[in-house]
Amino acid sequence: MMTKFLIALAGLAVCEAAHGEAPALQARPNILFIVVDDLNDEVGFLGDTHAITPNMDRLAAQSAVFENTHCQAPICGPSRNSFLTGKHPHNTGLYGLDPMFRDVPELSDRIALPQNFRQQGYTSIGVGKVYHSKPDPLSFDNKNPGWFGGYGPFPDKPIRRDPDQGFHQFFDWGPYLEDVETADHKIAEYAIRQIEEAARKQTPYFLAVGFFRPHTPLYAPKKWFDLHPLEAIAPVPDQSNDLTDLPAYALKLVNLDREQKWHQWLHTMNYTAEFLQAYRACVSYTDHNIGKLLDALDKTGLDKNTIVVMAGDQGMQNGSKNLWWKRTLWEQTTRVPLLIKVPGQPHRRIKSPVGLVDLYPTLCKLAGLSAPADLDGLSLVDLMKGSPGAENRPPAVISHGPGNFAVRDLRWNYIHYTDGSEELYDHDTDPAERHNLAANAESAVVIARLKRFVPEKWADFAPGTKGFDCSQFPGK
Repeated sequence: MMTKFLIALAGLAVCEAAHGEAPALQARPNILFIVVDDLNDEVGFLGDTHAITPNMDRLAAQSAVFENTHCQAPICGPSRNSFLTGKHPHNTGLYGLDPMFRDVPELSDRIALPQNFRQQGYTSIGVGKVYHSKPDPLSFDNKNPGWFGGYGPFPDKPIRRDPDQGFHQFFDWGPYLEDVETADHKIAEYAIRQIEEAARKQTPYFLAVGFFRPHTPLYAPKKWFDLHPLEAIAPVPDQSNDLTDLPAYALKLVNLDREQKWHQWLHTMNYTAEFLQAYRACVSYTDHNIGKLLDALDKTGLDKNTIVVMAGDQGMQNGSKNLWWKRTLWEQTTRVPLLIKVPGQPHRRIKSPVGLVDLYPTLCKLAGLSAPADLDGLSLVDLMKGSPGAENRPPAVISHGPGNFAVRDLRWNYIHYTDGSEELYDHDTDPAERHNLAANAESAVVIARLKRFVPEKWADFAPGTKGFDCSQFPGK
């Protein structure tokens, strides 16, 4: 019945279509673009033995799994501004939660990723948290469906947060609400209706779906907490000894003094295992909602002609280095899951370092669409196909405020701060990044090689920057 629409991507002809030479309308692949707020690498398909993520895992079994993917900024706003515009934060000045790129005069006319698909014949739909602070009217055909409650609703009284400590309203966790009451359930249901509508219309679509959990507050229905029994979760040990080899600038950049208040409270109250339980519960709940989207694709038959992308926007420290949030240049925050499923293409695990900024050129190439000429990312299509030499790529580059960079290659994470201080971690021997090797004489050759990828110039904060709460940059 839907044969005309469900044309297979035989030989990946669509993937290899030249920019600007779009294939016939019926042959264009659909795009389901799923972005998950604050999802780090604690998922089953990346080897986390505590994670319960069966739907992400089944998607991974059909996808290119990018095992060494990094965000371009360790905060929601700039990360999303980056991969949706295809530009590095150090080239735009978008380092904080706000502004959105449309609100910066020099950037306002950029063609965003969903907008580019829309301009070239796709129906573009967005739901949930895709852009950080507000939807982009130029990116989507649908009227803003809203966030369906977003991070809330909140209970009348905090479940775990101590109001007397002055912690942010989001710094709370616990079983709360039933599935149908949550924003993510409503976002999934809205997206499913769009998939069903696309099957009826038989026109290509770009559907961007943004889930809120596991962003704090870590609320989820009780059954998802029950999947992760508290007695099976080890408390997080104090890691003060891991801070002794860090530059003073690094500790200031991550606001260690302020963040330690939260850390000390968690340890004093013996809440570290509870916090991890809540994070894992929220990840499992988001996995459930992702599964509903995959089921809808299968039920309608659109799985045969839909490219599925799933990514986190940045990670979470979850106790590493006595920190529990994000906003660092360490692996726990910068590494994110990335899956790209292309119908007809085999499962492949890819170790080469890549960035979320690479998604824009990748999806355009897969769909046979033209792309802006000044994108900072590089297409991942050759990596996905296993083409000879495709793994010879530059390292992933992450920035956190002007002049602070992490450079991640296959083995090393090199961090260079704007005051000249450095860190270096060997992931072959130290995946938890406990030992800063930057001061070792034998590290000089490695540092010299990676330092070549540290940008020599960078933009200052864009006008109107907010949400970069760091004492190193007062007033910003």
